Amino acid sequence: MFVHQTVRSITRAGRRLSFAAAVGALALAGCGIGGEGDVQQVNGDVSDAASPPATASTIAFQEFSDDVGDRAATGSRTLIRSARGYQSVFGHAPPASVDFSREWVIFYAAGAKPTGGYEAGVLAVLRSGSTLIAITELTSPGAGCAVTLAFTSPHVLVKFPAQPGSTASFFKQDRTQDCTSGGCAAVLCPAGSTCDPTTGTCGPAPVRCGGIAGIACPGMGRCVDDPSDGCDPNAGGADCGGVCACVQNVLCTTDSKFDSSPAVCACVPIAPPPPCPPVCDIYCQYGNVPDANGCPTCRCNPPPTNACAAVLCPAGSTCDPATGKCSGAKVACGGFAGTPCPGFGRCADDPSDSCDPAAGGADCAGVCSCVQNVLCTTNSTFDSSPAVCACVPNTTPPACPPEKCPAPAPATPSMICADGTTAGPTCVVTASGACGWTITTCATR
Repeated sequence: MFVHQTVRSITRAGRRLSFAAAVGALALAGCGIGGEGDVQQVNGDVSDAASPPATASTIAFQEFSDDVGDRAATGSRTLIRSARGYQSVFGHAPPASVDFSREWVIFYAAGAKPTGGYEAGVLAVLRSGSTLIAITELTSPGAGCAVTLAFTSPHVLVKFPAQPGSTASFFKQDRTQDCTSGGCAAVLCPAGSTCDPTTGTCGPAPVRCGGIAGIACPGMGRCVDDPSDGCDPNAGGADCGGVCACVQNVLCTTDSKFDSSPAVCACVPIAPPPPCPPVCDIYCQYGNVPDANGCPTCRCNPPPTNACAAVLCPAGSTCDPATGKCSGAKVACGGFAGTPCPGFGRCADDPSDSCDPAAGGADCAGVCSCVQNVLCTTNSTFDSSPAVCACVPNTTPPACPPEKCPAPAPATPSMICADGTTAGPTCVVTASGACGWTITTCATR
């Protein structure tokens, strides 16, 4: 497991100065580009970064993009304090995203390289007293890395809060990408992504952490060793840079979800569904058809399928239109008390008992059956259940007078149903109390 050790002095092979000596040697005066104090620049190489002073504080920075012209072809590290200095370096005004009234800019150009596969970056920006410490990183392709055979000029621009009264010193912490192991030797990933040596597939660029500046991981992320570099924290590399890993170890509230990307690694709010748009003012007997977000649309649901159309239920029971099965208690009639059937129901012999009215059982109890033998008015329908067996009022809303109905009427044709009612476009009172059109259908049984 990679464990980052902060503020610890380590001596490595290669050129490395203590910060006290290097800060004094590299404290830069304005080099005259764009006016004294507008720009500080150092060309060529700089010293390797050692452990920062204990009093150094970390300054947050943000990368941005702009046209740097041919400036990236020459290796340099530049601090830009003003819009005038930016103009003098690049020959054009800074982008709108940079506000020099409260921000400064660092430009790092690694110079022309013979192939692709190089990546320039800024590892850390620190301040110790009046010294602004900038640590750059150049990642070079190692043996076996797939690169483009073309000259490149890796560079980076970062902005950060202005640091009045400070002088810049630059250091480096370069590394070489290890491509000799895993499946990345012949993989060329698009810009902004890297190859995972364990799988040989391209994915988002890792989130860097640890290193000389002790960069922390976002959210609940944990800093682990970067297997793609040559620095081993178990072999004396106390200042090895690492990559952020994320494993969910918290529960999120019902209005949030866990984002497991290493750049977030935390609970993030769940965006509420967009509000439903206005819907046309129509009456739908069976409700409106919903859209993908569950909002009602200007289409009505069709009437439910009548599963009882071909079902003949025994006397005393009714068919459930949703299931097509017969159910319901028998409606008793006749017997010694001569109980009549409701509505137009007829009392018939109950075949489930042993009493036979044709064999002397004059007082046999029976069950009610219902056969429609009347016509209902246009505002009612026949309920054929043995417990009703009569015309009942329609549940549809009251009709509107023609002069209050919106024009034109729907083009759907009208028809006469078997029960004498009319189906088709009907102007009725809607839920809001206004008149609107709906399409009625014939009742099915």
